[in-house]
Amino acid sequence: MEQLLTQREVPAAQEQARRARFPLGAALEYADLAEAGREGALDRVREHEPITWAPFIGGWLVTGRDAAREVLGRNSGLTVEAEQNLVRAAAGRMMLTVDGDEQARMRKPFEWPFKGSVVEDYYAQPIAELAEELIDAFIALGTVELDDAFAAPFAIQMAGYSLGLSLDDVPAMTSIYSAIAGGMDYVGDPEPIRAAERACEQLNEILLGELAKNRLNPGHSLTAVLAKDPQGLSDDEIVAQLRVVMFGAIETIQASVLTTLTLLLQHPEQLAEVRADTALLGEAQEEARRLIPPVSFIERWTLADKVIAGVEIPAREFVGVSVLAANRDPATFPQPTDFDIHRGNANKGLSFSFGPHACLGIHMARLQTTIGLERLLTRLPGIKLVSADAPSGFAFRRPTRVTVAWDS
Repeated sequence: MEQLLTQREVPAAQEQARRARFPLGAALEYADLAEAGREGALDRVREHEPITWAPFIGGWLVTGRDAAREVLGRNSGLTVEAEQNLVRAAAGRMMLTVDGDEQARMRKPFEWPFKGSVVEDYYAQPIAELAEELIDAFIALGTVELDDAFAAPFAIQMAGYSLGLSLDDVPAMTSIYSAIAGGMDYVGDPEPIRAAERACEQLNEILLGELAKNRLNPGHSLTAVLAKDPQGLSDDEIVAQLRVVMFGAIETIQASVLTTLTLLLQHPEQLAEVRADTALLGEAQEEARRLIPPVSFIERWTLADKVIAGVEIPAREFVGVSVLAANRDPATFPQPTDFDIHRGNANKGLSFSFGPHACLGIHMARLQTTIGLERLLTRLPGIKLVSADAPSGFAFRRPTRVTVAWDS
C-alpha cells in the first residue's frame, strides 16, 4: 500500500507565535483568494510577507513569484503525496498527485500527443471547424451568453475529440467537472469532497466504457492507442490520467477564451490592435491568463525542514501557492494589475504551473484559444460586451457569465 505523508499538527503555542509574526497572513480569509475585488489583500501580504502563515488554510501561503517557482520546481524538497491533498481527494490518484518515477510513468504516454508540432498538425483544422459550427448555431441571434453557447462546448467537445472520447452531453460534463472542482476548495466542509468523489465515479464509468469501445473498434486517437498499447498502465490508471487531462483541457480553454475576450472588449484600443494583427492574440491570451489564472491555487507539502524566502518551515507542513498573487508580483510584472498585451513577459506567469507538474497541454491551450478567439472576432462584427461577471474562484478562476452582442 502506498505511503502518504501525513500533515504535521502545529502545537497551539507555535500557531499563536506564527500569527503574531505574520499578522497580514493571519488576517487573510478564504474570500480574499476566492471572491472578485479582494485581490488587494494578497498584494499587501506579498509586499510584506511573500511567504506567510495563513490559518484559514492550515498552512503556509506563498504569494511571491520567485518563492512560488522554488516551491514548484524540480528537486524542491516538497511533495504532492500527502494524505491531506485535496486534489487527490477530489480527483484521485493520477499524474498530478504522485511524484518522481511514478509521476513520470503516468505522464509519459501523454507527452508526445501534446507536443507543439503534433498539436498544430493534428488539431488546427478540427478546432477551426468546431468553432465555426458553434458560431453558426447562434450568429443570427445578435446576442448570446458566451460560456454556454461557445466556451464550454468548445472546450468539452475538443477535449473529447483530441482524446478520442464521446463527450457530446455538454451539460452533464459541465456538472461533473463543477463537482470535481468544488472538492478542491478550502471551505472546511466535507460535502464538496463527497460530491467530487461521486462525480469521479460517474466519470470513471463513462471513461471505462469509452476505453472498452476504443479497444473493440481501435482508431488513432490517444485513447485508442492506449487501449491497444497501455504502456504499463492499468485500465484504472489510464482512466485516471484521461480524467485529469480532460479536466485541464476543459478548465483552461473555457477560462482562457472567456477571460481573454472579456479583457479585450474592456480595452477597446488593445482590441483594435488585435483586430489589425491577429498574431497579437498569442500575447493577449498569455496576459489574460497571467492576470486571471485559470488554476489559481496549488498544493505542496514539505518532506523535510525547508527555508523558503527566508522563512524556516518544518517537515510535513502544508505550503499553498497563490498563482493569482504570484502572477501579480511587481518584481517581475511592473504595473501588474494592468492588462497589457505588449507586456512582453506575461509567459513568465505561473498559470501553467512550473516544474515536473507543469501543464501537459500548454501547446493545445494556446492553439485552441487563439483559433477560437480569432473566429469569434472575425465572425461577430462589432462585437461588444453587454455584461460579464467579475472573475472569481479559489482553485479555478474565471468569469462565469459573459454576455456579448454584435451587428447581426
